[in-house]
Amino acid sequence: MTTRSGVGGALAQADATTEPRSPARVVPADDSGAPTAGHFRYQHQVAAAHCLNMAKNGRVVAVVCEWHADFALQYDDDSWVLVSVKHRESAALSFAKLFEEGGLALLFDSWIGLDRRVAVRLCTNAEFSTSKSPISAKSIEQLCGDADQLMSLPPTDKMCSAVAWAVLKAAATQQLDNLPPVEKVPPSTAWENPAGLPDGMLEAARSFLGVLRIERFPPKRYVRDHVVRNYVHPLLGGLNRDTRTADECYDRLMKVVENASRDNDGRPLDPLERLGTPGALSLAGKLDERVRRRTITRDQVLDCMTVAHTNSVPVLPAGRRPPRAAGGRDLIRKLTDGEVGPDDREQALDLRDLWHDSWPRIATGFPQDLQVQYALEQDIMNLVRSLRLELAGADHFGTRLMAALHERLTVDALKSTPALPLHDYHLAGFAYELSDRCRFEFRVPGAAS
Repeated sequence: MTTRSGVGGALAQADATTEPRSPARVVPADDSGAPTAGHFRYQHQVAAAHCLNMAKNGRVVAVVCEWHADFALQYDDDSWVLVSVKHRESAALSFAKLFEEGGLALLFDSWIGLDRRVAVRLCTNAEFSTSKSPISAKSIEQLCGDADQLMSLPPTDKMCSAVAWAVLKAAATQQLDNLPPVEKVPPSTAWENPAGLPDGMLEAARSFLGVLRIERFPPKRYVRDHVVRNYVHPLLGGLNRDTRTADECYDRLMKVVENASRDNDGRPLDPLERLGTPGALSLAGKLDERVRRRTITRDQVLDCMTVAHTNSVPVLPAGRRPPRAAGGRDLIRKLTDGEVGPDDREQALDLRDLWHDSWPRIATGFPQDLQVQYALEQDIMNLVRSLRLELAGADHFGTRLMAALHERLTVDALKSTPALPLHDYHLAGFAYELSDRCRFEFRVPGAAS
């Protein structure tokens, strides 16, 4: 690992004729992440998303936790990406804080220490300030963001100069071993001027921006649902597996990520290997074991996606009978007008109570819940319309309509499987709630009220 005494070679472009040093063969300068990783659930959730991408896309062959960064991605061509995860609950990141607190200075240092042979990625929920100080943090996000934000223009000399000074300022207060010392960092208003930068620092900043990508994730309260909906569900669907097991699959994967991030390096993976394999106790052997301990493979992820599940979900998510829900008078009036008997009216009220009690417990609070509810409403109303046409003129119309709803309104019959664990009885309860909202009646079509 390059230290401050040998910075010049690190800042210069790596010699393409030399043998590349794989990140798996280099000891991280700061390896304190693993002992404290239990505090970083958000980091584990973002790592889980990348594990799921690995299982879906195939180019990534391994995710290595707490290695040179929060985690690292190894590709099938042995290229690597170091990933830093930062959660922020306070104000938007300014340009300087993007490097000091946002993780970019540490990523820059790790990138230099690995001879600039890796790409780097910042995953964050933080907002980026548009204030120019001297340039805006937002401009870095636009330059290095995802496909929707990525700018096609190369970074300017002024931007590269500001990045270089921001990194050096962060190095003055953080332990960054691969950056050159400077006598004085000018005030941020002068950072667009490269005069005084160490040799090679300006071009290093330019190269760094070329391999940096910034990926947005939602804040803590939404990230679980984000990963389940946008990563676990598509993977399960592509594997033709039951998407209703998504939460259980996610929880299994999180245990794998947490274990790979834990400080277990003092315990050998295979004690017999150390006894029977010459070189297992060598520095290279121990390093290889540390990497293997922290590595998550595609097969491990796919194993987490195999969860046995029954064909139905619990009727009572709360494990008790639901209390009587407010309202329901309009539903009783409509059923009475349709000459539905008192026992059937009571069942309709029970199922409406079930819907009111279950939906808040089933729903995640994420915006997609509204999409699920809206799609259910359309499917129910389409079915009601068809049934009213089929049953027109039949005796006991209201009771027949109620019976047909119970028979044909099922989760399996919906146009698309809802992303939430719903039972057929929940759908019937929602149908009665829609009737209570005056969306449909149980009288013979055309009959006077």
